[in-house]
Amino acid sequence: MLTRKASFLGLISFFLAGIALGGEAIPNWPAPATWSPARTRGGLSAMDVTNPLPFIGLAPCRIADTRNPPGPYGAPALTGGVPRNFTLTGQCGIPSSAGAVSLNVTVTNTQGPGFILIYPQGGSQPTVSTLNYVANETIANAAVVPLGSGNGGITVIAGVSGTDLIIDVNGYYADSTFNQLAPGEYFEIQGSVVGAVISGINRQLATLGYGVEGSSNSTGSGSAGVLGLEGATTGLVYGVEGILTSITTAANHSAGVYGQSQTSTGYTYGVQGHSFSTTGGGTGIPGGAAAGVAGVEASGFPAGSSNLAAGVLGASKTRVGVQGDSSNVGVRGDSYDSAGNFVTAGLLGFNGGVGGPYGVFSTGNFTATGTKMFIEPHPTDPSKVVRFVSLEGNESGTYFRGSAQIVNGTAVIPVPEEFRMVTDEEGLTVQLTPVGTLATMCVVSEDLNQIVVRSNRDIKFHYQVNGIRRAYKDFVPIVDGQEFMPNSPSAVPLGSYPAEIRQRLVANGTYNADSTVNMETAERLGWAKASRDREEQAKAAAAASAAAHAAGLADRR
Repeated sequence: MLTRKASFLGLISFFLAGIALGGEAIPNWPAPATWSPARTRGGLSAMDVTNPLPFIGLAPCRIADTRNPPGPYGAPALTGGVPRNFTLTGQCGIPSSAGAVSLNVTVTNTQGPGFILIYPQGGSQPTVSTLNYVANETIANAAVVPLGSGNGGITVIAGVSGTDLIIDVNGYYADSTFNQLAPGEYFEIQGSVVGAVISGINRQLATLGYGVEGSSNSTGSGSAGVLGLEGATTGLVYGVEGILTSITTAANHSAGVYGQSQTSTGYTYGVQGHSFSTTGGGTGIPGGAAAGVAGVEASGFPAGSSNLAAGVLGASKTRVGVQGDSSNVGVRGDSYDSAGNFVTAGLLGFNGGVGGPYGVFSTGNFTATGTKMFIEPHPTDPSKVVRFVSLEGNESGTYFRGSAQIVNGTAVIPVPEEFRMVTDEEGLTVQLTPVGTLATMCVVSEDLNQIVVRSNRDIKFHYQVNGIRRAYKDFVPIVDGQEFMPNSPSAVPLGSYPAEIRQRLVANGTYNADSTVNMETAERLGWAKASRDREEQAKAAAAASAAAHAAGLADRR
């Protein structure tokens, strides 16, 4: 008979007293972190250390108990010398991709001296036992057992004497494959578990460490150090999810996901997000529209949402949706025409050197449907502010003003250099206000060098000189425009505009009185067709991008 210290396949085994019987809780037991299949070398069995399978833990679970009623995993008890097969995949969370399992095997109601052999179903019977027993004994032993190829099962034989058998499992070893054409170039781990298939944990606390690091030296398009793919078609899913579990003790600048690009030239990204979806969000839909990158602050999504798909979506119910910090430009937005030519840029938080910093800076026109104003604190009431609103006009005007003195009936007002630089020579106007007494005054001449004034009295006077900005002297106040064009049939409702604007948009046929888009106007002016064309172009671009991305993935595989 084989000794009681014999082990299966040379792996660890140990005696485990107190095995749960009769419905009690199943205690756990240790298992190797990795396991390698056996291979034959020179007629001897050896471990293939070049292809280890990682251990995937499960809650201890009972698969078979021959004391139970008859069935594939119940009675009858084992008969001495008669093999019995058990299919383990599909039981207790063991997936079909498992290559081996961590088992705890218990015998009880033993009929005499004997031993247990366990091996892959369809494989060769081993010469080493998993455990040995004597009559009327309850004894357990743990072992890592490979599963049969194609059937996911094991074969159990009770040598010499029969016994009842109990099989518990606490994990499995995931199947892995190598690219045989280029060994070591491709490694895959598959799993069918709740939670992580791969978990990388770095337990050192002193210095910089990583749970998982991905590095790629490839220069090919679409290369990545780490690529996350989510194949689910429904539900809330993520290609890559990063969670910072430290709630109170994490150092400043810690991150759930951290991306770094160390390339000093070219267009590179620490983190890049690309969404193929063209679907916009409707009002009140949490999360708004599709986005390449979505950043959501802890207070959650606001009650409303954007109607447009976005490269970056920032959402916050009570705080800041997007924050950009920089000693140069916090946030920059560029606009291009349909041919790809740069049109304008808008900067938020721009430190423009001596002239700055600027909260908002635009290289083109600055337009608003509301007023443009500045505020200052109230001098005595902290609950109030002082607001001044900008003067509006139908031209792009310039001005300077001041005071002067008539001497011998004449005064010469020099034009400031900065006014001369930006103002057109045509269209100058001058206002004169005598101070102290009535006087007859006139402008003798006016140009961008000086203003000559004459008066019947030598008095002090105030003046204001107005001009037209040279770069915009052809400004036309009424033009064709699409600024109020709804961007989709579910566009922003009229409630976002003041009452006067709402009334005018209903009166001119842009919207209906119930705040819905007037589709008759949209079709007549071509807005609806333009919206459909943009949608189709976006879908085509997304499909082409997705196809190119899929081709890149295929090349990697």
